[in-house]
Amino acid sequence: MKNFSTVEDAYSEIGNSCIDFVTGRTWDAAICKFQIYNKMAIGRWSLKSNGIETNEALNWPDSSIDGGGAALFLRDDLLATTGDRIWGLTFTLFPDGKIKIEYDYNKPAEYEDTDEVITGEEMNQSLTDLL
Repeated sequence: MKNFSTVEDAYSEIGNSCIDFVTGRTWDAAICKFQIYNKMAIGRWSLKSNGIETNEALNWPDSSIDGGGAALFLRDDLLATTGDRIWGLTFTLFPDGKIKIEYDYNKPAEYEDTDEVITGEEMNQSLTDLL
């Protein structure tokens, strides 16, 4: 995973992933929505063209740019500077270079943030206890 030293570097990485996604197509906006977890971030890219949004990629992903590490960096930076943790991030890039960034501070209801690991032996014991 790439290391980032500034917020601007992280935004640039996500912007580059958007440009990589839309290359060769007509677009009015490139959008990347991240779900941000404890140790990973999952991005979904889409583009708007003539008012229609699509997430179909032409031979993509085809580069090492994915933006997930950048989203994790931004999560950690916001937590350190504001005390608030983000669970999602929507990055929108426009052809003129302007960007729009939206943060989601709501923890997904189904997400359990824990580092605990249940071993196979513990799972088998708990199933045996049910009998």
